[in-house]
Order: sequence, then C-alpha cells, then structure tokens
Amino acid sequence: MACSRCGYRFTADARTCAVCNGSQVPVVAGAGALTLRDDTVQIPMLGDDRVVRPTLAVLFRLAVGPAADYYTPRFLRYEQAGHGMPGWHWPALLFQCLWAFYRKLWLLGVFYAALTAAGATLFLSLAENIDDWSLPWLVCAGACVWLGPGIVAALVSTPLLYSRIRRMVSRAESRSRDAADAASMLAGRSATSCSGALLFGGAALLLALGPVAPNVQSAYEAHAVRAKIEESLSATLPLRQEIEEQWSRLQVIPHAFDGASMVALRWSHLLDDVNVSPVNGRVRLGLGPSVPELWGKTILLAPATDWLQRIHWTCIPIDIPKRYLPKECRGS
Repeated sequence: MACSRCGYRFTADARTCAVCNGSQVPVVAGAGALTLRDDTVQIPMLGDDRVVRPTLAVLFRLAVGPAADYYTPRFLRYEQAGHGMPGWHWPALLFQCLWAFYRKLWLLGVFYAALTAAGATLFLSLAENIDDWSLPWLVCAGACVWLGPGIVAALVSTPLLYSRIRRMVSRAESRSRDAADAASMLAGRSATSCSGALLFGGAALLLALGPVAPNVQSAYEAHAVRAKIEESLSATLPLRQEIEEQWSRLQVIPHAFDGASMVALRWSHLLDDVNVSPVNGRVRLGLGPSVPELWGKTILLAPATDWLQRIHWTCIPIDIPKRYLPKECRGS
C-alpha cells in the first residue's frame, strides 16, 4: 500500500503511515531503520543525507507561485540542511523593497525601504568629501543608496522567502485532511502581489526617502558649485604658470600677462573678473552671477615661496560657505 499524502509504501497490516504521523519513529525496512526528522527521512545506508518527502516539493511549488523552478530546488536543499542559508538573489538586488512587497514579505519590504533611507543618510555624511575621491559623485550616491542595501537584500532574501513559504505549507497541512487538500488550499491563494509592490512598495520608499531627498538634492547642488569653482581654478592655471616662470627667471612679479587673464575668463563660466596684483602676485577671482549663492564673492590665489624660491599657491575664499569649497580651498 502507498500513503496518499507522502507516497511512502507500507505493509497492508499497518494502520497509519509511519512517515506522516510520527517523529523520530524508526520503521524497519530492509537492512536498516528509517528515521523521520520533521519533513525529511534519514536512510542509514546513505549516511547523514536526508531525503525530503516528495509531497513537500509539490507543496513548495504551489506555495511559491511564479519562478517555482528557481526557488523549489533551493528550498529543498534548505530542507535537507535543516535551515536556510545566505545566497545570491538578483531580483532582490535590483528591486529590493518592491520585490519584498511583490512576494508579500511586508515587514521585510519596510526594512528594505528603511535600509535605503539609511544608505542615503550615510551618503549625506560623506557628500562634502566625495569630490576628493577618484570615484564620481553620482557613482558614490548610487553605491550608498542602491548598491549597498541591494547587496544585503540579495544575500538574505532567498532564506527569508523560504521561511515564509515553509510556514505557509505547514499551516496548510495542519488545516487539511491530506496532501490533496493542502495542495488545493495553496493553489487557491495568490503567492505574489503586483499591486502590493507598486502601491505599498512605492509608498514605503516615498515615506522613507521623503525626509532625506531634499538634503540629497541640496548636496548635489553644492557638489555642482564645487565643480564649477574647481573648473575656474583650473582655468587660471596658465596665468599662474606665467607668474611662476617670470619669478623663476627674474625674481619679480610680471606686470603684463599676455592675455592669460582673458584665457581664464573665456574658459570659466563662473568667473566675472580676474585681476593680478603687480606687488605681491595675488590673483583675485571675482565670481559672477552663474551661481546666485556666490555672486559678488571673491577667491584669492596667494603665492608663497619656499627655501628653493619655488612658488606654492594658497586658495583663500572670502565669505564663501565651506560646503561650496573644493579641496584646494577648504584648508584655508
């Protein structure tokens, strides 16, 4: 005879199925004894390997719904191991909060949204110093806000989904008379929710990122201003080189600059005026209206000589907030 629930074959005089209705119950079978451990059977001839009952694989497929071919083999390996294990999950990496709500993992979706907000907060604490790194500003923003939380989600999502599906299967079996009843119950339920992903996932992200989004936008605007100031300082490089060459040859500050100041104005959209002091060689940069926050403010590039009479430039900002200063001017 064969059990209609799990497929285990037993003798005709048996009153109940030893696999379905027992726990740690040895059943004599050939050369050894089968030992039941929850939903797995340990066969002495196979050592420590445990075989998952076939019905559980079918119930997993019904409970998980879409992408059952992907999830079911992994869930069966978890059953054999007796616990879930971290793994890589591409949809969770890419969509994180939306994927969790799609799979009806409501609390996990809220956690992923909060993790994204935490990444944005971390990024804001680093935003002023990112210009000093070799990575672009937007790449660092994406790494903190999306990639970092996505890696966490990719590692833990599959075992957490397994825990939910395992609870669903256990609940269905406890409320059913047999495996067919449990399968019917699981098949009648929707395993995923597209509307939940769009509505609840979108709402969770808006609530989590709403307080920090204006700060991120402000940080980007400050980064854009720092980039323009850095561009303006680079535009004065020919002018500073001419002063250095004249000083190295004659130990004097040149009075004429052969249009170098005009070159600086032409290559920078931020500068409104460039003047050089013939007395001390200081370069005065007047900032124009292209950045309203800095219109009318001044940056001085002051030369100083070392013991080898080589000129080194010091950037001195006048009344410019620190958040707008590039690395070259921040120390002053």
